[in-house]
Amino acid sequence: MDIASYSSDSRAVIKNAREVAGVFRHPEIEVEHLLVAVIRHEGSEVESILNQLGKSRAFIESVVEDHLKEQSSRSTARENLSIAPSVQEVLTQAMEEKAKLYDPLVEPEHIFIAIFDPKSKLSPYLRDKIDITKENIYRAIADSKSVAEIATTAPVSEEGRPAGEIRKDVAGTLRYCVDLTNQAAAGEFDPMIGREKELQQMIQILLRRRKNSPVLVGGAGVGKSAIVEGFAQAVVDNGVPKALDGVKVMQVDMGSLVAGAKYKGEFEERFKTLVGEVVKSGGRVVLFIDEIHTITSAGSGGGGMDAANLIKPALARGQIRLIGATTEEEYTKYLEKDKALDRRFEKVKVEPPNEEEAVRIVRGVLSKYEEHHKIAYTSEAVEGAVKYARRYLSERNLPDVALDLVDEAGSEFSVKEEFARNAIPQLTEQISEIEKLIGVCEGKDPHKDTENFEKLQTAYDVFSRGVDRLHGFWGHRLEVATGADK
Repeated sequence: MDIASYSSDSRAVIKNAREVAGVFRHPEIEVEHLLVAVIRHEGSEVESILNQLGKSRAFIESVVEDHLKEQSSRSTARENLSIAPSVQEVLTQAMEEKAKLYDPLVEPEHIFIAIFDPKSKLSPYLRDKIDITKENIYRAIADSKSVAEIATTAPVSEEGRPAGEIRKDVAGTLRYCVDLTNQAAAGEFDPMIGREKELQQMIQILLRRRKNSPVLVGGAGVGKSAIVEGFAQAVVDNGVPKALDGVKVMQVDMGSLVAGAKYKGEFEERFKTLVGEVVKSGGRVVLFIDEIHTITSAGSGGGGMDAANLIKPALARGQIRLIGATTEEEYTKYLEKDKALDRRFEKVKVEPPNEEEAVRIVRGVLSKYEEHHKIAYTSEAVEGAVKYARRYLSERNLPDVALDLVDEAGSEFSVKEEFARNAIPQLTEQISEIEKLIGVCEGKDPHKDTENFEKLQTAYDVFSRGVDRLHGFWGHRLEVATGADK
């Protein structure tokens, strides 16, 4: 373990883990001791993460301590405890988490993430009891971590020494961006299916020396944003060329940049600072602007320059990598009119997929919808969604419209299934009541024993309305639902 790579807080956590193991008289420092030490350490990012996740530090500490009390211990405590291989693995994983988050040193939060990595040897009982996953932690970090803390390492010279300063801070107005790589690491994106050609073309453009800013042009719903999300996922999974390894993909929130810019020149100052910070990052930040045609008017109110003119010099010199996305109509109407801006971008055409490709895309992301709606889709349902979307909703583009149908069908199925499962037991009780009333009325004269026959008629009417409502709500699936309940 390279102790120089660990912050003073992380070293304190490791030292405290040793003390925890000593208190419980355990022969080795285990992952659970490390977890107690991380939870107890105050003033670290772990406290913020737990608040984001709605988890009580006292509860986690109590659960882990109760678990440790049940483990076998020595009769006397040892002074020099060895570190178990499982802890060594966690500390190695913490180094990797540090690299993913672009932090200069291993901090307690990196150890915390590594403890809840699926590969760590943390007790399955504690995983289930505490109910925290690595994806949850990354999501909390993506929501709360200031982009001002992102750091990049300076290039290394041929002699193996740093060519400049050890790190550069990417700060300030990058808070007006959304970190797509963090979201990808948190598992928030659907898998990118069927757009490998466009992604490859986009990566090749990003690797150019000049004119290294691609703009994705295609109809609404064809998957332009999905390609950028796929790129962010590829960065996280180390599936990009070495020159792009470890970059941060940041989506610019133009609304946040413009919002609150009351005074003349305030937006321009924000945007210039943003561009300057990306230039200073030395290529470690790739910007993404959805609806990129809006930069031709953003901030131009009140006599100020628009964002397009502010970004042109950096684009011309290849100092900034920018991915844009827009429709063909808006590209022609806004970007092509500005010849100077247009030639600084390389156009990547994104065509709607054919039916076969759309089916493959829908199948590729189907697990996310099944998990959300707690149902399973048949192959016929997937093919039908694409077929009918193309036939009856031809004004919209595949695969987005087919995914909307899949989502809507799943939502409707979930609602109706829940209603049916609640209604069927009630109808079963009403059937029993009707059978009892039939037994009471059997062999009697309806004109003389009117009270019992009226009760029977009322019960039958209530039952009939329930059945009619269930049929109307569930239709031909009533038999299937009833069979499933049995």
